[in-house]
Amino acid sequence: MNWRLPDMDRKTLPKLPAWWWWLAIPSACVALAAIALFFTWPVQRGFTNLRFWFWLLLLPVLVSTAVMAFVLSAALQASRQTDWRHLFIDRKYAHWQHWGRRSLRLVAFHCLTPESDVASRTLGLEGMPPQAPSKSEDIMLTVPVLIGESPLKSVIIQTLTPMHSALRALPAVEIWLYGNVDEKQTVPAIEHYWNQQLNKRINPENIHLQDKVPDATLLHTWCDEDISIPRLVIALHLLDGKSQASASSSALLFQRSSGPVIKAPPFRPVYLFRPLVTQSHDLDADFPRFLATGQTGAKRLSHLWDAGLHSRERGALLALLDEHDVMLPAQGRHDLSLLLGPASPASFWLALCLAAQGCDLGQRGQLVAVQSEESISLVQLSTQPAAPVNMPVDTISRYPLAYLAGIVAVMLALILLPADRDTQMGMLPWLGGGLVVVAALMSFSVPLALRLWRKRLDVEWHLLEQQRHD
Repeated sequence: MNWRLPDMDRKTLPKLPAWWWWLAIPSACVALAAIALFFTWPVQRGFTNLRFWFWLLLLPVLVSTAVMAFVLSAALQASRQTDWRHLFIDRKYAHWQHWGRRSLRLVAFHCLTPESDVASRTLGLEGMPPQAPSKSEDIMLTVPVLIGESPLKSVIIQTLTPMHSALRALPAVEIWLYGNVDEKQTVPAIEHYWNQQLNKRINPENIHLQDKVPDATLLHTWCDEDISIPRLVIALHLLDGKSQASASSSALLFQRSSGPVIKAPPFRPVYLFRPLVTQSHDLDADFPRFLATGQTGAKRLSHLWDAGLHSRERGALLALLDEHDVMLPAQGRHDLSLLLGPASPASFWLALCLAAQGCDLGQRGQLVAVQSEESISLVQLSTQPAAPVNMPVDTISRYPLAYLAGIVAVMLALILLPADRDTQMGMLPWLGGGLVVVAALMSFSVPLALRLWRKRLDVEWHLLEQQRHD
């Protein structure tokens, strides 16, 4: 999705001719007819002759009506093109906003860290805020591991046990698994949990091992996919020789936002909206557009989870939040490096778990920010879905009938032209056939004109979008 929406100028509507113009044209036509009759009308015929009044009044009025109808149609066409331009811009913006509000439903989630109940303690709901350890800490193993079993058995069980009811109710699950340990240890641990705890057999093809930790682009892609099978993300970070961060294990179960909700007590469904993935130097330009999609109301955002932003980017993000009236309370800014020590590659998923628990605990909207190399990812979470986007209704596709009225006036003048009765009756089929041909041509030309006009605006839109990127 392109978060940089091009700005198209909204042109002002052209004005119709002044009111006096509509009186001046018929008066001028009658005056010209009177001058012509003054020099050409035979006096001996008298002024009670119907032909005299036809040439003096009826024919000038019909001619002036045709002229005014053509002018009015041109003015209405210009106004209609401007309205069409505005409608095109509004519909493009509505489609963009609808695209930006796409979301995933996070139905179950849990994280395992050395500090227990990190989310509720961080939010100030119970106990003292967790303290950043001076050195990396390991997760306490509570389940004994027998000989021949995976050493990750205890970690997987502690991570997935709170999600037991949700996983048990699902006929199939796709797993995205990342861990900084050997896959020969992780996969058997997952299969052991499914066999022993869920009494099911998991298909090995449904386990997708990730060499690198997935980032927000994975969620960005999932927002556009029709997820038929719920997807479980498991991100492990265990202590090894290179670890500086504490151990953690995160599990998040996603499904598409539409469709039946998986009943997974005690979790409340949390909506995870389309993430913004941008370069750090483009944050100033993309963040306002990110808020403009209306994923979550600015007044609903109450917590910011910093999963490893650099000091410069953190200051820029806080300044942008203040600039756009997103007033986060002082206790609503959570720096994971101060809560859990240095960030790990899996800190993004850990922050999502903590933010989801914050939503589950009734703490309104949450914003997760993470930085990897030069890119920054922002994700909004809320227990409320985004409001539906009202698409502008096309009420201006009707073609102005002024052209047709002008043609009718001209043909009526020809029909009423003083002549023999036989001549009038002979002209009538030709005039009627001409009117039918004109109506048929208009019925074909108007849809074609609309299609060409829409194509022209679409080309202009894409050119502006390309210029914006260049």
